[in-house]
Amino acid sequence: MNSSKLIVAVLLAVVLSGCGYHNPYLAQGNRQITIAPTMWTNRTTELGLDNTLFQAQSDWLRKSPLITMRETAAGADYELTGTIDRVTFPEISFGTFREGTEGRAELTVSFTLKETKSGQIVWERPNATRSEAFYMSQDPIRLQSNRKAALKEIADDFAEEIYLHLITTMMRPAP
Repeated sequence: MNSSKLIVAVLLAVVLSGCGYHNPYLAQGNRQITIAPTMWTNRTTELGLDNTLFQAQSDWLRKSPLITMRETAAGADYELTGTIDRVTFPEISFGTFREGTEGRAELTVSFTLKETKSGQIVWERPNATRSEAFYMSQDPIRLQSNRKAALKEIADDFAEEIYLHLITTMMRPAP
């Protein structure tokens, strides 16, 4: 009786381990890269947005043990640069007396990944736009806080996109 349970458990483990599942947030293979992320250039009037994007990007890049960050491009395989091109806050929902109840933060950025040795651009995303809804408020402090939370969410989305691109395309083992 116990041996049949053991056989079933072993067969189940073999089937599940061979199903092809892999965690997309972890790099595959054993190729290591070094990357030098730079502070984003902020062409908007939204103060601190460059730091928000840089921090989100750094947090995501630290997730993989196969990616090492460098402070300067001289010691890295790749350099990642980004520009914050535009940020807008249109109102998208209205209540009584045509008062805005919900807004949207729209952020447009451009970023480039290039090889430091050759200077060749290996990935570029010009005019990438993302948006996130937020609640409006009559209280200016709460309104600003809601806008910042929406921008932080967008920054995290962009950083995740960069990270996933790196681990799915750049981290492939060389043929």
